[in-house]
Amino acid sequence: MMRLRFPHVALCVVIAGAFAVPTGCASPDAKETVDSMGDFGLQVARVKDSVDNTIKALEVVVASQPGDINTNVASYSKAVAALDKQARVVRERATEMKAKGDEFFKEWEAPKGMTPERRAELTASYGKIKADMTTAKEEFTPFLAASKDIQNYLKLDPSVKGIGSMGELVNKAKENGARVKASIDAVLTQVNSVRGMMSTK
Repeated sequence: MMRLRFPHVALCVVIAGAFAVPTGCASPDAKETVDSMGDFGLQVARVKDSVDNTIKALEVVVASQPGDINTNVASYSKAVAALDKQARVVRERATEMKAKGDEFFKEWEAPKGMTPERRAELTASYGKIKADMTTAKEEFTPFLAASKDIQNYLKLDPSVKGIGSMGELVNKAKENGARVKASIDAVLTQVNSVRGMMSTK
């Protein structure tokens, strides 16, 4: 799994929860927090891209001509493998975020000049990010399972007839994928909101 090259201060940011939060960690300033949020946002966006790529690869398989089936099935298998890696990112981030969140808030102090009202808004947004990441983790599980079910089915019957009989599995995967993307979009919305608040104090 790719490791983000966060500055040292990112160890103090709750949404970078996959990294250890040391005791006595220095408080981040607004710019450092905004930069760390941006890095995290990119990582989450990659997860969404992986979901999109899997669904697109599946749609190509469904529309395959007989001579293209093997190539398209192989491309779909690669997309599922990449999706599996991103599933681990979601699980690890959500789990660590939940475990480290309270510890982070005990250590962190808002940048100077931030009003109590803005600080309360930030705290609420961090809570929403944690909740939405948990939801994304929960939604990712059935999506990944449905994607792998299709992959296994295609291994058994990579034919026009076999593909034509997967309608229910395909619809299930698409529905689950849409739910995952909605949860990820919610995370990205909160990340952008926090970045805006930190930028303006």
